[in-house]
Amino acid sequence: MTAAPADLPTQARRRDGRPRPLAVLISLVIVVSAVGLLAVLLFPWQSLTSQRRSIDHAADTLERLQAETSHLTVRVAEAKDPVVVERIAREQLSLVREGDTLYRLNVDPADVITLPTSWPLPGVAHLLGDGEG
Repeated sequence: MTAAPADLPTQARRRDGRPRPLAVLISLVIVVSAVGLLAVLLFPWQSLTSQRRSIDHAADTLERLQAETSHLTVRVAEAKDPVVVERIAREQLSLVREGDTLYRLNVDPADVITLPTSWPLPGVAHLLGDGEG
């Protein structure tokens, strides 16, 4: 007599209801193989995504450094230009050429700053040379 498809799961059990050792062993081998296959596929995937992130970060860093290098190359070229060097020396260092007339203005802060009469800090008025306070 041929077993019906519904009876197939019961064939893996003994008559007393306990599972057969061969069925347990086969099930265990299938589970371990599935976990092993998952591990073999999962670890390289994580490594691949990590490497992609690293490559993207390196590409961003390279792009930023190339932009900075081009900017610095332009600044070096400007620093070699005598006109630019003279302009920077005059503006930032207050240097003059021989024969130029230098005008220096000394301004008393008390003449420029007028404090209101209700100023809460009287020491500031004293520092400015104002007789008030």
